[in-house]
Amino acid sequence: MQIFRYADNKPMPWKNGKGTTTEIVVAPAGAGLEDFDWRLSIARMEADAPFSAFPGIVRTLAIVDGAGLKLEVTGDAPVTLDQASAPYRFAADQPAEARLLDGPVSNLNIMTRRANCTHFMRRVRFQRELEVSAAGTLLVLCHSGGIEVGGISLGPLDCALIEETEKAALHSSAASSAFLIDIIRN
Repeated sequence: MQIFRYADNKPMPWKNGKGTTTEIVVAPAGAGLEDFDWRLSIARMEADAPFSAFPGIVRTLAIVDGAGLKLEVTGDAPVTLDQASAPYRFAADQPAEARLLDGPVSNLNIMTRRANCTHFMRRVRFQRELEVSAAGTLLVLCHSGGIEVGGISLGPLDCALIEETEKAALHSSAASSAFLIDIIRN
């Protein structure tokens, strides 16, 4: 298991320069925006903006801070996303534009290269214990509250990476929420 602390990462400009993103973890390690197999990041939007295009990439987005946004992706019906919404999956190579609902937002993004892997993201809320296992790679991102995994505490936006065949119990003494992201190689 590996731990990635949100506070250890620095924001960088979006590929199109219209916002910032904080990369949490990427595979393979050290890969750039053009050659990653998968990438987990948190983007910050201060204004309405188009999303950067990523050819060959599938993306899932979930709001982690702020009121939310309205997202229009070419070929899909417009959707409104907020912190209660299910994560939204779309083709990152299609033109996409976001309009903020009421002020800045931060959104969690998992992106996978179609030719190499796929992903599934879900939000879970729990208190006490939740058993998880990895069929491929499992990312556990603490959204709210505090979570302990393998004796290590995760604060908001910290992430644990659990590899294939590993099982883990998530513990929380108070109501907490997390995103569980399964990444499966093709």
